[in-house]
Amino acid sequence: TMATTIEQQVALDEALVPSAQRLRIGRSNFRLPSDIQSKEPTLQVVYDVLHKSPFFKAFLVTADVPEIYMQEF
Repeated sequence: TMATTIEQQVALDEALVPSAQRLRIGRSNFRLPSDIQSKEPTLQVVYDVLHKSPFFKAFLVTADVPEIYMQEF
């Protein structure tokens, strides 16, 4: 049955990577300002190229996106 399959998958997941050792996934908002100015010339070129790209508007939209916290070893 489907419940058995889910239980088996959960058990397998837990055996492979215990939940205590998994990376936490949270939510974060990220918005790239449209008027970025940098004193570093190389970085400014990157910003200018990004600003002229067709997907730049995607960085202006505020949305909930997953944020993965780095695991400490």
